[in-house]
Amino acid sequence: MNSIVTCKCIGNYGHAITKGKSYEVIESSEGKFRISGDHGRRVWISKAYFIEGNTEVPILNNWKLDDDINDYELIEVTLTFTNKSRRWCLITTPEKLKTYFNERESDPPGIYLQHLIIVKTLTEDDIDRTLFFLDNQDELFTASKPLE
Repeated sequence: MNSIVTCKCIGNYGHAITKGKSYEVIESSEGKFRISGDHGRRVWISKAYFIEGNTEVPILNNWKLDDDINDYELIEVTLTFTNKSRRWCLITTPEKLKTYFNERESDPPGIYLQHLIIVKTLTEDDIDRTLFFLDNQDELFTASKPLE
């Protein structure tokens, strides 16, 4: 077979594959590739986790808070990827979301923001782990908007 695929999402296979890394396909069956994983073992993984070819996959490089966490309930974050693209999203905590609704008269009494990420706390570690988790699951692009 000897084709190459690039990982775009690790799913539950963080022990075996790395986002952005290319793998040689040992075997292919309907819906799955067999590759030699990072752990040195051959593994069958859904084709949905890969892009065919040796392709550059944008990976979150860094992020920064654009707002002071004490001034706002919904905090803007700038995301920078390895391909130099930039995106933005909003983050908040359950407590800040409650404050957001308690301090405003909303009509309608709800919101939907596809680019809102809720984290347990606004510590650097919690934000970092959440953003990199979403990136490894190929969900960060959906949870953010292009920075124009």
